[in-house]
Amino acid sequence: MKHLSTRRLLRLLGRACIISFGSLLFALGVALFLDPLSIAPGGLSGVSIILHTLLPLETGVIYLLLNIPMLLLGWNHFGRDFLAGTVFATLLISLLTDAIASAVAGLPLITQQELLASMVGSAATSLGAGIIFRCGCTTGGMDILVKVLRSKFPHIKSGVFTTATDAAVVLLSALVFRNMEKALIAAIGIIIYGFVLNQVLYRTDEATMLFIVSRENRRIAQRLLSEVNIGATFLPATGAYSGRSQEILLCVAHKRLYAKVRQIIREEDPAAFTMITNANEVYGEGFKDQYSIEM
Repeated sequence: MKHLSTRRLLRLLGRACIISFGSLLFALGVALFLDPLSIAPGGLSGVSIILHTLLPLETGVIYLLLNIPMLLLGWNHFGRDFLAGTVFATLLISLLTDAIASAVAGLPLITQQELLASMVGSAATSLGAGIIFRCGCTTGGMDILVKVLRSKFPHIKSGVFTTATDAAVVLLSALVFRNMEKALIAAIGIIIYGFVLNQVLYRTDEATMLFIVSRENRRIAQRLLSEVNIGATFLPATGAYSGRSQEILLCVAHKRLYAKVRQIIREEDPAAFTMITNANEVYGEGFKDQYSIEM
């Protein structure tokens, strides 16, 4: 029992370290690039940047206050475990954002080019957010709303919902700052944020699906099981021209295993007829849990 508690503690510490790293990236993007040039590329962080120019409060403090109703929404939909990680990430982002801003106060800006700041800041925040999402929690704010929408519409990826909510914030920034050029620059940041977020969240879920027609299908399948540890399925088929019955070998492999699978096919039957296609998402043993609710 003690051994299990130690393992669970180590798992929690590891998760906390990953969330902390993601929070640091998020805070760096806001404090060093977006907030100094009043670029609001979306989300509650963007709303906080807008309000920072209107209220005598630090961006991190505003971000924390705006998150309170969103955290209550997350608690209601996803429970205590989700809330614990999200609260931790939200508090850390708020503290780190203000701490970094205070540390660099008075120093020259890294860049004064708004387009460059929007691109780098959005990339940093989306990378940090993606890392946090993969830990099963969010950065708070609009991300909780996105997770709620994702649970109701799982066929729509998070980047779509994020882009829609961020677009509303950009329109708000155009009205508040009365600067359409800055709003367009922020819109470029939205595109970068959505792209990077989808890469972090879904890129590792992609797999390669192969249909193999070979006289050595049995040997190929045996080597796939023993050397690559992936399953395969024999599908009955009949040749349209020859009328001969044969088997098609179907297998799905993670991208990182594809080269080894191709090597096995070449070694067993260089003349094998192989059809290869991408599988964007795969659910089941060895892949994603089909019952999980993801960002």
